[in-house]
Amino acid sequence: MTKKYYSIATIILVLIGIILSFELVRDSMRNGDFIGYLNAGNAVIDGENIYLDQYNTWPPFFSVFSVILAFFDNLSSVFIKFIWLLGSVLSMFFIINESTKLIFNKPINFKKNYGTILIQNPIILIPLLIVLRFVIDNLANLQINIYMLLCSLLSIVFFIKKKYMWVGFLLGLTISLKVYTIFFLFYFLFKREFKPVLWTFVFLIGFNSISFMVFGYEQTIIYYQQWVTEIAPKSYIANHNNQSIFGSFLRFFTSENSNIDLQVNVLDLKPYAAKKLTYLNIILFAIFPAILLRKKIKDRSSFNSILEYSLLFIIIPLLSPIAWKAYFIFLWIPYFVLFISLFKAQNELRTLTTKVLKFLFYLSIVFTVFSTEAVIGHYYSDILEAYSVITIGTIILLFITLFLITKSDKLDVKSLVSNT
Repeated sequence: MTKKYYSIATIILVLIGIILSFELVRDSMRNGDFIGYLNAGNAVIDGENIYLDQYNTWPPFFSVFSVILAFFDNLSSVFIKFIWLLGSVLSMFFIINESTKLIFNKPINFKKNYGTILIQNPIILIPLLIVLRFVIDNLANLQINIYMLLCSLLSIVFFIKKKYMWVGFLLGLTISLKVYTIFFLFYFLFKREFKPVLWTFVFLIGFNSISFMVFGYEQTIIYYQQWVTEIAPKSYIANHNNQSIFGSFLRFFTSENSNIDLQVNVLDLKPYAAKKLTYLNIILFAIFPAILLRKKIKDRSSFNSILEYSLLFIIIPLLSPIAWKAYFIFLWIPYFVLFISLFKAQNELRTLTTKVLKFLFYLSIVFTVFSTEAVIGHYYSDILEAYSVITIGTIILLFITLFLITKSDKLDVKSLVSNT
């Protein structure tokens, strides 16, 4: 790579830094979804029903966790938001660093140094630019998803290192908070990796027992029943911002309100029928991945295994009942891995196959990134979301990843590692 490239890349990084700094200051003055976290924590402090607040759609333990945020918010609202946002930015740095170490066994650096990879390297910079809109979405809405991504990635890192207690701790914590990382637990069960599963259940019991200590046995049971029977089902909505598979099926196959003056449905099923249709399609399309991934993991740090892990980060936003745009920060891992696979690693795939895969990769970027209001405006962005454009872009990543898993023996990443 030329000196000119690194100069341009450095300028881009400086611009990213300025944007993130601006978001840190600006969003510290805003509520975003953070207000829901504070309301949940304050409800616990004040001894009120945690589910009286419409924003609280999370399991009871999330409200207990939010007490920490509410306490500091009562001391200084701007300060706790700034710290929360700063933590998100630092977490994204650690996510990039751990992702790089996962594949290249080298950390990132801002200066040339033996045994590290410059952050200006296109291997790092281009995937970062691809997911930057989701980073900004998380900052603008003061969301928790970047923290969840970091914990999920670390659970894979600890799994590779056979530090099962830490895997269980991170999965137990994140499942207790937001549930959607439960797909990692399903994966370990499916791969017959029972040690991380056992530790996850230990910490699930441990974290959720805190709710019993805070609310008392009877009230906690009432809260969990209410969350399962009333709160969680409400997340099954057709709102155009919900880019999960479930939201897409509701928009395409029912006349449910998509929160935009546009009907995209081709059928007029009942929501319950659409839900069953969604599950049926998920089961049918899961047959091939299930067969493909049925064998136990031999080499946990191999590139084939990393491709498998990437599937989990794709599945989380797709199969969560509700997935706002900020949830798709989880696509950092697949975009990072697939960019390396298609554009940097040597491969023995046919030329036509490689061109098709690269085209699909670009198409996914167009759908997931260039559909943002910053590019095409708020109105047209909403229309594209009603047509599930981010969902479709994510499904494209899923198919590319599945294909590469079947052809991982034709990808030469080792030579790239040694030359990076």
